[in-house]
Amino acid sequence: MIEIAIPDTIKIGGFNYTILHNKDKDIELYDNVVFGTHSAMLRRIELKTDSPPQQKSLTFIHECLHAIDDIYLCQQIKSDILIDGLANGLLQLFEQLGVRFVK
Repeated sequence: MIEIAIPDTIKIGGFNYTILHNKDKDIELYDNVVFGTHSAMLRRIELKTDSPPQQKSLTFIHECLHAIDDIYLCQQIKSDILIDGLANGLLQLFEQLGVRFVK
């Protein structure tokens, strides 16, 4: 498996997004029953620090898709179910190719 380190920042649509892995936010994410969040206003993606590797990779893909949707599609993919489907499909593709995003 090729493990690609999730960077501290990533450029999506010309915007720099900060990627946070903050244990202090884990409780808030856990309370909201999510593994990560995306903020278009703050240009920020937050990921739970204690997620298993496949879940971390899936969450990273999922939150990046939200950012792509916000920037390129003007939030046309309003359903988290559709984002989930796309993210799971991409995760399966990357996993079959031997690629995983890790921190």
